[in-house]
Amino acid sequence: MTLRSDSLRENAPEALALYLSGAATEADFSKPLILVHSTFGQSHSGSYHLNRLVEQSVLGVHEAGGAAFRFTTTDLCDGVATGHDGMNYVLPSREFIAGMIEAYVLGHAFDGAVLTASCDKALPAALIAVARLKGEIPAVIVPGGSGGIGSCYLLSGDIAKSFARVQAGLDQVEDLRYIQRHSLPCEGACQYMGTASTMQVMAEALGLAPPTAALAPANERYVLTTARQAGLLVMDLHRRSIRTGDILSEASLRNAVIIHQATGGSTNALLHLPAIAAAARIEFDVSLFDELGRITPYLTNLHSAGEYASRQFWYAGGVQRVIALLANCGLLEMNALTVTGKTLQQNLDDVTASDFFKAGDGYLANYATRDRSRALRRTDVIRDPDDANNSYGSVAILKGNLAPEGAVFKYSACDPAMYEHRGPAVVFESEEECFAAVTGFRVKPGDVLVVRNEGPGSCGMPELFNTSSAIIAIPQYRSSVALITDGRFSGGTAGPVIGHVSPEAAAGGPIALLKTGDTIEISLSQRSLNVVGVVEGLAAEPDVSRIMSLRREAWRRPARRFTSGILGTYTRLAVSPMRGAYMDGS
Repeated sequence: MTLRSDSLRENAPEALALYLSGAATEADFSKPLILVHSTFGQSHSGSYHLNRLVEQSVLGVHEAGGAAFRFTTTDLCDGVATGHDGMNYVLPSREFIAGMIEAYVLGHAFDGAVLTASCDKALPAALIAVARLKGEIPAVIVPGGSGGIGSCYLLSGDIAKSFARVQAGLDQVEDLRYIQRHSLPCEGACQYMGTASTMQVMAEALGLAPPTAALAPANERYVLTTARQAGLLVMDLHRRSIRTGDILSEASLRNAVIIHQATGGSTNALLHLPAIAAAARIEFDVSLFDELGRITPYLTNLHSAGEYASRQFWYAGGVQRVIALLANCGLLEMNALTVTGKTLQQNLDDVTASDFFKAGDGYLANYATRDRSRALRRTDVIRDPDDANNSYGSVAILKGNLAPEGAVFKYSACDPAMYEHRGPAVVFESEEECFAAVTGFRVKPGDVLVVRNEGPGSCGMPELFNTSSAIIAIPQYRSSVALITDGRFSGGTAGPVIGHVSPEAAAGGPIALLKTGDTIEISLSQRSLNVVGVVEGLAAEPDVSRIMSLRREAWRRPARRFTSGILGTYTRLAVSPMRGAYMDGS
């Protein structure tokens, strides 16, 4: 078999010497060369432990006849970057991690890759990288697993709400300290259905991670077993000449969207899946989320929209349980190929024939329900499709004169009382200003808070987690105040919040023209987001259109905030959030 790495053997005479100096052997150099990449580092709990998974993948590669080489690109953490300008760098880091993986594979002529990551931008980066390389190599994604549950069901998503309540004078600092000390007891991704958990689920749903891999407890042996398996799988794919392009397809992307809607996934998946599709040159319209959400039952009861933690989702059967339930509804393409070399249906058959579901039910029984009335059951965490508590979908695309290209609304995590809302706009130019207004009680029930110039072309599209958490944390606001932005939100966000408003303010979108006092109407039933009244005139559509046109004539594009470095590059090249906010130099 011809190897990509033959180009090293034939044309790079120093390569053998350089590998020998690192304790590889000449025999190793003659084998298929496999990149084993991770985002191991000390940036956050989702990356601390990944070196242990890497070692298992290396063993699997060697066991199957390959030679593995460890590379690392550590990721940033949204939680560490929250509330300051560091958040501007988090989404752009996705592009640069993906770029480094691509460079490693092509620069060193690897024959395959095992990519290990846990969290918000690292997993999408790995998926984007393998999409770019879809015709070059086989690749297997290894999710890093889920974190442990804190004291009395505390989860890391509870920290921001407590912080907001302290800032608002509703709680004491010691209340916050307790949650900080006891909500993250071990390594692993944050334990709610945030972006990290969502993208682990997406990796498995796409068929690019092994079955049962997503959200396995990070401090239990199962993640190590998966990592070892990944090393074996990549070598099997290599022998069978199965590349990522044989797995990643329109069908697998459609499956991922359906599973996202069934599990109440993060709105950030609406940035990442379009970017993955674009990297693979597969046509993908983000409106597919809305289309499929209308026919997909929302099955899960997971924080922050629900009650339970991500590892409890895995114990309840995880992605494979959801696939089983949705397959019975006829929603999924079960013939889609996966990294096992088998179809989605064949993988499910194997899992069903194993003791995975039985063991998971046993683990769930170790936990009590939130009210402590009985042992936890699978249907407490993942409901059956015919359960009366189900709704349909979890995320909607809203369009209108405020968001001609679209905006994203995670209605599954919002009080239904705010599905339809009309109120006065209160416009802010930064999240910090808005957060201070919310925690200082300078906001009135009914207000529609607008934070603009937070999009990818302005400052890297930071998330507004502190402000959204403050709205939920303050009782008089959680079901009466809406928040709209051209930025994004944490995957753990709940409440009446709408992000990704496109075109963004920096591109001259209508959000740039808003004034405090304008009237905004949100309608989930109509999937609309509109300015229906302006401070200069009557609340009539022709009047709104005329006034907005006059404002546009007076509007001037602001000077670029970042002209050099990573943010200078990203803000210059980033496309619309509705296309995935990836960098496009064409």
